Amino acid sequence: MHDYDLNPLDLRIINALQIAPRAPWAQLAPVIGADPATLNRRWQDLSASGAAWISTFDPCSWEAGALVEVNCRSGANQRVASALAETPEAIGVDLTAGGRDIVATIAAPTEAALWTYLLEELPVIQGIESARSHPIARNIYEASSWRIRALDASETKQVQRLATVTGSRATGRNPALEQEIIAVLNQDGRAPATAIGAALDLSPRLIRDTMAQMAASGRMYQRTEVVRAGSGWPVSAWYFLRVPASKLDGIAVRLRQLEELRVVTHTIGPYDLIMGVWLKSLAEIQRLEQQLEVKLPGVSTVDRSVVVRSVKQLGQILDAQGRATGRNNLHAV
Repeated sequence: MHDYDLNPLDLRIINALQIAPRAPWAQLAPVIGADPATLNRRWQDLSASGAAWISTFDPCSWEAGALVEVNCRSGANQRVASALAETPEAIGVDLTAGGRDIVATIAAPTEAALWTYLLEELPVIQGIESARSHPIARNIYEASSWRIRALDASETKQVQRLATVTGSRATGRNPALEQEIIAVLNQDGRAPATAIGAALDLSPRLIRDTMAQMAASGRMYQRTEVVRAGSGWPVSAWYFLRVPASKLDGIAVRLRQLEELRVVTHTIGPYDLIMGVWLKSLAEIQRLEQQLEVKLPGVSTVDRSVVVRSVKQLGQILDAQGRATGRNNLHAV
């Protein structure tokens, strides 16, 4: 399957799995409008081609983060981006056009680990000419909430009811097992407990209970991703914004209403907010900027960069067409 050939059924499947990544096909079938066998077959095709995938992560394992603008020596852009992508701390890496060559999203378990990465590990990557780091004070909106919008409001509500987190009989935590489960799920985000148990030589009941406990406590999130070129939103861009301190909270809330919004963070440094968006065309970049100025007085767009190529997205290494390669080093030791 070509990476652009996402038909309406594919988009409905992806939308449903954005809301409820592990919902049974039998429950999704009447909402999506196809039988369970067809849904499973289409999802397997999407996964095999790298056109869609599910990333699994523990947000509690990241206590500190930064967005980093990187400029490279002449001709070194792709080499630096690839090297950055090989480090598990760089959970997102975009090659960009504009005032910087690369925008990288960095996440670390502690502030000390973040500073060590930024001061000691990042500078030794060959080909980097300069790097400017923007520590994240808080994440205001992140891409797990973005939807492809192939389902209508009624269908969306039906799928949301399937995403309810249930309780768990498990007591105590086993962090090592949690990481092993996440690693298996990053190979197949819909793997059943029986398959995960077989891979780890553990009982399916223990796997089910541990996963339920992880989900209920916020230690396991899943994000269904789609190749941007086939999503209907083929253009990605970063905006670097200044906002008066007195208006920051109000503007942050209103930014959430933008259907193009993928991520917005409050950063410490020359920009108050850094915002990532997906757009339907290059022409939308200026239109969105104008919309921000009109609807959100006080917001100033300091700079913007178009993403030329995404090299890594929430730990998943992407190919030149933006498809998943099956390599996820989000939780590499």
